[in-house]
Amino acid sequence: MILKLKQWQEELEKQKFVEMLSERHKLELYLKELKGRLDSVTFLKEATSEKIVSIFDEIQYLTNQLIEVQELIKKIDEEVEKQRQLYEEAFKERKKIEQLYDKLITTIKMQREKLEEKLILDVFTGRIRSE
Repeated sequence: MILKLKQWQEELEKQKFVEMLSERHKLELYLKELKGRLDSVTFLKEATSEKIVSIFDEIQYLTNQLIEVQELIKKIDEEVEKQRQLYEEAFKERKKIEQLYDKLITTIKMQREKLEEKLILDVFTGRIRSE
C-alpha cells in the first residue's frame, strides 16, 4: 500500500516536472521571438519624430518583455531543480521501502523454515516415542 502511494506521488511529481519543462520551452521560444523583433527594429534615414517615438516605445516594450521572460525562465529553472531534488528523495525513499520489504520477506521465510523444521522434528520425535 505504501509503495502504491509512493508510486502515485512520484507520478504526480513527474507530471509537474514535465509541465514545468514544457512551460520553460514555450518561454524560450517567446524569448527568441522577442529578440528577433528587437533585432528587426532599424532606424530609417528619414526618421520622423513619430517614427523615432514609436521605435523607442517598441524597444522599451521588447526590453521589458525580455526581462520578464528571463525572470520567468529563472523561476522555472529553480522549480525544476526543486522538483529534481524531490524526485531524487522520493526515489531513495522508495528504494529504502523496497529493501525493508525484501528484508521482511526474507525474515518471514526464515521464520517459516524454522517453524517447519521444528514441526517436522516434533512429528518425528512424537512417532519415535509412540513406537
